[in-house]
Amino acid sequence: MHINVLLTFRIFRVFKAFRLFKFLPNADSFIVSVKRALNASYIVLVGFFILIFIVALITTTMYKDVAPEYFGSPIHSFYTIFQIFSIEGWYEIPNHIAEKSSNLVAFMTKLYFSVLLFVGGILGFSLVNSIFVDAMVSDNNDDLEEKVAQLREEIQSLNSKIDFLIEEKKKDNF
Repeated sequence: MHINVLLTFRIFRVFKAFRLFKFLPNADSFIVSVKRALNASYIVLVGFFILIFIVALITTTMYKDVAPEYFGSPIHSFYTIFQIFSIEGWYEIPNHIAEKSSNLVAFMTKLYFSVLLFVGGILGFSLVNSIFVDAMVSDNNDDLEEKVAQLREEIQSLNSKIDFLIEEKKKDNF
């Protein structure tokens, strides 16, 4: 028994590999970008998981008797809905339910899961992905925006100097 516990602690040796990150160029910048992306997208992620949970509860009540292996409990249903949202088994699960149902129920089931796939899999994950990636690369945009602002200030300064010189030239000519 005690040997098994000690052998389990050997697994933690894998975490020594994380020390290699300090030798990677810009690793600290990458970690800061990931932290910023998580801060920017945690609300969307929480909302997305709440959506999955609500859909899982609704789908459990609708299909727990027809397909208990997928929707027998809210936890199984949550996992199944997450599978469908991640486009894994998106056609197998509705086809499995449709085989056990009448034509109308089969059609409605396929329509229901198609809507789920579109809303959760395509729109939902795309939204989460886009917010996460946008926050990851926003550091690069901040630097560029700062440089553009500096260039604008320099251009305005040069324009005011040119305007001043033109005015002086006009005064000298009169």
